[in-house]
Amino acid sequence: MKMKTHILFLLTLIYFQPCIAQQSQTDLPKVENYTKVELEIMMQPFGSENPISVGKITADGTIHFNWNTDISSVQDTDLYLSSIKRAVGMNFCNDKEIEQSNEEAKAVNIDYLFLYKYGQAVGSIHAKTESDIGENRHSSLILGSTLSWVYSDSDALFNAKCTVNFENENIYKFNEVTSYTIQLKKGWNMMLNTLTEKEDWTNGTEKGSLPKTMTKTSITKIPSTINWYLKYWANDELLEIKQQLLKLKPINKEHYGNWLPKKLGNLKRTGYEVGQTIENMPTLNNVNLLFEKGSKTIDLTIVDCVSNKDAVSMYTSMKGMVSRDWKDKTETGYNSATEMDGKRVMTEYNEKEVKTILSYNANERFVIKAEANQITPEELWGYLKTLNLEALIKE
Repeated sequence: MKMKTHILFLLTLIYFQPCIAQQSQTDLPKVENYTKVELEIMMQPFGSENPISVGKITADGTIHFNWNTDISSVQDTDLYLSSIKRAVGMNFCNDKEIEQSNEEAKAVNIDYLFLYKYGQAVGSIHAKTESDIGENRHSSLILGSTLSWVYSDSDALFNAKCTVNFENENIYKFNEVTSYTIQLKKGWNMMLNTLTEKEDWTNGTEKGSLPKTMTKTSITKIPSTINWYLKYWANDELLEIKQQLLKLKPINKEHYGNWLPKKLGNLKRTGYEVGQTIENMPTLNNVNLLFEKGSKTIDLTIVDCVSNKDAVSMYTSMKGMVSRDWKDKTETGYNSATEMDGKRVMTEYNEKEVKTILSYNANERFVIKAEANQITPEELWGYLKTLNLEALIKE
């Protein structure tokens, strides 16, 4: 009988294991309608130069935390750690009641999480009960809760109440009261920040609201009322371009020398230099050529924007500057971005002196800048179209 009971227990345990696993997956936090790829979740409690990985968000929006409590590799953490009182925002109380406090403990508070792609921050995720919480903090506050994360260097208790007196002539007069019930373990902790009451005010046509009653409580489980919202600011197309450019091999000086054109249209080459130092130019991987005929001159610089982060950024910046049509008049002419024969080109034109500068990207790796005298933008573009850049990138 005992053997049958033992077998029945094992079968019951095996039966329920998939349910437990499925329930665990179901309980994972998730960003709804997530459309990005899998990204790393990072925190910046000790500055943007020291991000700490705390998990990942998968392509379906599911958040998988993996809290790293070891910060021994991070330098100068003391610059960011402070007393718990300061870390949780209890700084400017007119009246305070502190029941329990570990004065020795040091902590730092983080309000949201960063998303990283290719080693850089591309977005953030925010945990709160309503999407608009915190978005209109000076005009119309929304009651509800947010999550934040506290790193503590030791176990600590902090139970307190902070009262701040607010008064503005005849507009409002009230007390803001925040209650703290916080129990921290060494490492990462969650804190629920809740606005339970607000003070609305009006002053003629102006109106707004201020926090009146708040609670800050440490928690060990994410409440079901918390939703996860994404803010994404990166341009994924430009990020991919950057990665491809960083992988390419730069053109060497010998190859530049073999390629150099002797003419540009009917202008003869009168000089050149490979790998020169140019002001505001982040790379020496460039070639500069001079062409002349009579009063007409073209000073042409070709920059190979590969294998160098700063040069890659210059390439993508140019792509952004010419991405749409625009035109600004100047005292002597105009500046513009437009399309020339299918190529996006930025123009600076001095009509009085007939001086032209054309800047653009070419062959998915070059930034071209041509400065011309006694040549109009259309005429200069006609010369530049004759450049055989395909031959330059062929080995």
